[in-house]
Amino acid sequence: MRLSDVLDQRERAELALAMLVDVVTACNDSEVFDRIAVVSGDSDVFWQVRELGAMPVAEPATLSGLNDGLTFGVRYLARRIGADEVVILPADVPLVQAVDVCTVVNALAGADRRVVLVRALDNGTNALALRPPEVIAMRFGINSASAHRAEAEGAGVECVKLELERLAFDVDAAGDVETLATKAVGAATRGWIDARASYGPAVTRG
Repeated sequence: MRLSDVLDQRERAELALAMLVDVVTACNDSEVFDRIAVVSGDSDVFWQVRELGAMPVAEPATLSGLNDGLTFGVRYLARRIGADEVVILPADVPLVQAVDVCTVVNALAGADRRVVLVRALDNGTNALALRPPEVIAMRFGINSASAHRAEAEGAGVECVKLELERLAFDVDAAGDVETLATKAVGAATRGWIDARASYGPAVTRG
């Protein structure tokens, strides 16, 4: 909804799906995961991620908010699938490349308990890697990078902070949408940008 001044509902949905495709593609291209899962309650998302070879995890309708959904997803992967580590990436990081994903995963190596964190430009969290998966609680939201570091410190878990320029950029404000055209985004997001350009610039909506 923070993009509602520049994009209508259809445009926001199309952009979100395009960015998700690019994130899943980067994860596939990294070749470091046994399984790629997408937590969502949207049937269109389920169809798309299956096409990409990822596993949809249906978020129960009774949950409320991002942290509840991620907690459910992490718990499902740990307890039902048997994952011993997870990497959480939001869907709105369209610059991410396979090498960035590999860097995050590699930083988990060498410890039984570790948190790896990539901070967003606004001090949010744009990548969170956990070993074991439930080693800390989810604290996504405003200033979540600081909140996740505090969770790790409180649990006595090492927190590795990575500075990755492509992963630091996300799309959560009107200005970010206009900046996208100047960035080296993934193919799906580039397709959305080109299609949008063909039918004219966005207008401010009252």
